[in-house]
Formats: sequence, structure tokens, C-alpha cells
Amino acid sequence: MCEQHLISASLECPMKLPNRILASILFSLFACNIPSCHGFESAASRTKLVSPTSQQRISTHNHLATPASGSSGERMGSLKSLCDVSKRACDAVTPMVVAFYNSMHSAGTSKLKDDKSAFTIADGAVQHLLTDHLFGRPGSVSKFRGIVGEEDCAVNLSERPFTVDDLTIPEEFVPIVEKARRDISLLAEEIVDCDLYRSLTIFIDPIDGTREFSTGKGEECSICIGFADTQGAPVAGLVYRPITDPPTWAAGSKPEEYFAAELDMVAESAQNNKRGLLTSNGSISPFLGAFMNEMGYDQIRSGGAGNKMLMLLEGKGSAYIQDRGVSRWDTCAAQACIEAQGGILCKFTSFLEEKEDSYSYLESETNLDFEAGKSNLTMYNCGPSVGMNKSDPVRLATEVTEVTPYSNLCGIFAVAGKSNTTANKKTILAAAKAATKVSPPAFD
Repeated sequence: MCEQHLISASLECPMKLPNRILASILFSLFACNIPSCHGFESAASRTKLVSPTSQQRISTHNHLATPASGSSGERMGSLKSLCDVSKRACDAVTPMVVAFYNSMHSAGTSKLKDDKSAFTIADGAVQHLLTDHLFGRPGSVSKFRGIVGEEDCAVNLSERPFTVDDLTIPEEFVPIVEKARRDISLLAEEIVDCDLYRSLTIFIDPIDGTREFSTGKGEECSICIGFADTQGAPVAGLVYRPITDPPTWAAGSKPEEYFAAELDMVAESAQNNKRGLLTSNGSISPFLGAFMNEMGYDQIRSGGAGNKMLMLLEGKGSAYIQDRGVSRWDTCAAQACIEAQGGILCKFTSFLEEKEDSYSYLESETNLDFEAGKSNLTMYNCGPSVGMNKSDPVRLATEVTEVTPYSNLCGIFAVAGKSNTTANKKTILAAAKAATKVSPPAFD
């Protein structure tokens, strides 16, 4: 394993700061454990890599002013503040998540859902703490427009025995669950009631990469918390890997010119020699195989959409293209973060048409991005009325009622800021179109 270093970006200030602002920055540094903060810069100039080693730990933070009170006396929130409280909430649940992860081989801590995907006590417990105790308090009016989470199940973390769906949390974990619940409830008090927050829809994937979580690859899992505006655009988000030691994460908001991260970076020299496509750990479509041949890319396998986005930021892959099923809760936070860093995450169908359309991140009973005859039905994206099995023949979805509301049916294209150039995207587009002639994208 290569030596790792903690590198903090320095505070660059061309003029003397007023004492009040300087005091605020110093308070943030010590009270919030923020390693560094500085004015907003381009992704290319934000950090300097000084070590010759191939990997290094890096922290970078942009500083924004603390929100003030409105003229009506109502406290004004900010997207940066939401990212900050979300990050500290992930810090709070991490000991619980790690304990659950270390017990994954114990009986009764995981199961398969109806669509045969994995589900663990961590999935249900983390989502419940975020949706019910952080962003929405039981018995109170929600401070947000809506909350959409991947897991839809009954959770009891108030009375023993604690349960997640039909799984019982072992008694040995009760103290650590109770501490996480208390800490999250305290953080909830920091979320102000304001017009900005009431306009936001939250998309949560409590454990993105549950299959990896339940099979010993927890470093590839992430907690994804994304915030979308009234138009369905992702405007802020956090992707947080709780199992890495220490946890690695990125948070950002393009509208507020805010980006912060603690990542396991690949050095610049190694990035230049590493050309690869990030793919799932499972099988990939013939299209992706043809695309990699066209580009001369290596295949870099890893789990979780959120984790792959962090890997793009870390320089561990050149691009992420997915023509198979992920969902809105997988990509809302990831898109917000990578756009804040200067990158892009968009529908792959639109990229092939030389556009960069975003998915619509809104609470809805139907799929807002459905295109008839574009996507194949699978047991993962079909609605209850269809009831596909793995052995059923492949067919195209022709009616919006056939698919689930939050399936990303149009694929994904993503690159980090350094690769988000017109020349690079033209090269990728040409290779993708050539690969399509060999084997069209699966879109399933």
C-alpha cells in the first residue's frame, strides 16, 4: 500500500480580513474540524499535489459566510449548511454502520428483497434516522418539500427490541443505535425552518452498494444525500463512504459555489497513466465492452454509483458510463457533488444526442423521465403490475405505468471536472457512437 498523506489546501487571502470574518473562519476550523478553507477557485487550482507517491489523502474546503437572519426575523438557511449537517449526521451514524458491517455474517442481519437485491439492518436504520429524526421529526410539520428514500419499510428504533422490517437488531447493538439516534436528533435542531428548505426534495440512499456491504466490500459503499430544487435539479449533495478508514466523502453545491471533500487521491502522474472506465462489479453490457475497445480503456470494477463518483474525483477512473439500472437516489447526491467540482453527470441517451440533460429529481408517482420504447423492462425497474422474473423474455417498456417512478431508464454519463472538456467529450462521443454500431446500449 502506498504511503498516504493528509494535504490541506491553504488559506489564500490577498487582503487583510476584517476581524469578525477572520474570527468566523478560525471558529469553523477548530469547532467544526475543517482542515482548511479558502475562496472559491476552479477545480484545477483548488489543491496542489506535492507528494511523488501514487496515492494521498486530501482535504479541500471552500468557505462560505454564515447565513444571516432575514428581514422578517426568519433565519435563512443555505445549501452549504445542509451539506455540513448531513456530513456530521453521517459521522454520527458511522460507528453504528461499521458495527453492523462487521456483523454481516451473523444470522438475521440481512435478507433479499422481492427483486432479489440485498437489504440489511443498516439500510433501514440509516434511512430511518435520516428521514424521521434528522430531516423530518416525528409528529412535526416537515421542513422540506419531500423526502424520497430507497428503502420503504417499518423501522422501530424507540422500543426494544429494535426492528428493521422483519429483522431484529441484536441486543448488543442497542447502545450504539441509541447514541446515533440522540446525536442525529440534536443535529436536527440546527436545520432552520425557511423558504429555501421548504422548496427542496431530498433523495436518500442509506447504503448505496448494499450487495458490496453484505459481501465484504464495504469500502465501496456510500451514504448518499441529495437535495433538488422545485425544477427537479440537484442543487446540493453529500456522498460519504463510512467504511473507509478514515471515512472519505465529498459534498457540494454548484449554485453556492461550494465544494468540500476528504478523498483518497491518485497522484497527478499516476492519473495520466490510468485510463479506465468505471463499471459495476457484476456483468456489463456488450456495448460497454465495445466502448472500452474503442477508447483503449481498462475496465475498473467497483460497486455503488456514489462510490464511482468519488473515484472519478480521486482520479481512479476516466469516465463512468452506465447503460443499466440505477435510480434517482443513487445519482442525485452524486450529480450535485460532481457538478460542484466542475464535472458532469447526465442522461446517457442525451449525451449520445450531444446534449447534457439531467434526470428530474422530484417526488412523483410516475417516472418523469420515461421515454416509450427506449428501455428494456427488468425485475429491477418494472412496476408491480408487470412483475418481471429473471427468466422472462426481454421487451421494451411502452407505457409509463410499466416502470417504477425513480428508475434511471436513460443511463448515465459522468466525468470529473478535469475531464469535462469539449475535446474529451467529443472523443468519448465518437467512441460511444462507434460502439453502438457493434452493440447498442442495453438501457435496462
